[in-house]
Amino acid sequence: MKREGQDNMEVEYQDIITLSDENKYVVASKVNLNNSRYVYLVDINNNKNLKFVEIEQDGFLSELDSDIDKELIKQLIPLFYNNSIKDIGKML
Repeated sequence: MKREGQDNMEVEYQDIITLSDENKYVVASKVNLNNSRYVYLVDINNNKNLKFVEIEQDGFLSELDSDIDKELIKQLIPLFYNNSIKDIGKML
């Protein structure tokens, strides 16, 4: 899936991204793990619609599958949480 209107740009905390499903998501957190970049996205119109996404080298976004990538997601969740706490602290 490709993010709309953003080619090979850095994704930052609180950026709004439109995915191929036409929903707009806010970047809630981002992490680097094993030389890969991941973002945690929350739909701005439905906060129950969450996405865990890998940012590929070419700028494409690859959604993680909760069944196939279960162990990876388990590793990412505490990292997303810790980074969110740091980002919120910077804003205060």
